[in-house]
Amino acid sequence: MAASTRTRGQTHRTQRSGRSVGSSAWALTVAMISLLVAGCTQGRPAASATQVREKNMRPVIGITCSFGPSQSDPNRLQLSLNATYMDAIFAAGGLPCPLPLPPEADPAVLDQLLQRCDGVLFTGGSDIVPEHYGAPADPETHVMNPRRDAFELELFRRADEKRLPILTICLGFQVAHVARGGRLIQHLPDFQRPEPLTHRTTDPNAHPVRITPSSRLAQIVGATEIETNSRHHQAVDVAHQGRGLRPVGFTSDGVLEASEDMDGRFLLAVQWHPEDLTNRPEHRRLFEALVEAARHR
Repeated sequence: MAASTRTRGQTHRTQRSGRSVGSSAWALTVAMISLLVAGCTQGRPAASATQVREKNMRPVIGITCSFGPSQSDPNRLQLSLNATYMDAIFAAGGLPCPLPLPPEADPAVLDQLLQRCDGVLFTGGSDIVPEHYGAPADPETHVMNPRRDAFELELFRRADEKRLPILTICLGFQVAHVARGGRLIQHLPDFQRPEPLTHRTTDPNAHPVRITPSSRLAQIVGATEIETNSRHHQAVDVAHQGRGLRPVGFTSDGVLEASEDMDGRFLLAVQWHPEDLTNRPEHRRLFEALVEAARHR
């Protein structure tokens, strides 16, 4: 086995359970996101990888958004997106495009959205409705808005079927597994494991993740162990992972932190928040790899 290496760094934002509270997390209104989507996609035919290269176009990366009551008016619903996701895609050479949520997760509408994307980034958020994996709700489970819940799972299935390059983060990591038939541990503090780590913390160096040396992830980050942040209270049930997903990253207490598609296509899923750690090259490379895969799909 290759010798492990560790990398450390600092960051300045905090989140809890996938919800951003950092000063750099700008809330985008529905109007703002609509303008961004129009700018990214309206009238834009789906470009082949050759066309993207020939025209020197930035690959369009669709990004899922949070959805729920407005802080200024609880009777109004709004989309929001942490700026760090967009900034990470911009810095990687892509064109971030926040994705609107249709009232219903109509596959035809989602296909039209995805037709204008060269890759997709699934972001963090609240918990998946446990009914999707056949479990009753735990008292500590705090589900996301039903509209986003339905949208995320169906959008992942459609993007997965089309074999678009996909990067999933935190909630997105869990969406990838549940959409492929996996199950979740609903509250890690209640789950017995040897020498448990704290998985919900504001510490940017919460714990290391050990990475399988032969994995695509190890190749991307250039290491077999990296230091990560950690802001989740749920986890993928290792005994019931999503179909076709290879486990490639674990913490010392046995929590699954990274997966990738077994057939070699670009589908990379991580439990931590690399968008808040882009000052460290190993985390920045995840977004660069997504954009590169989108450019050459």
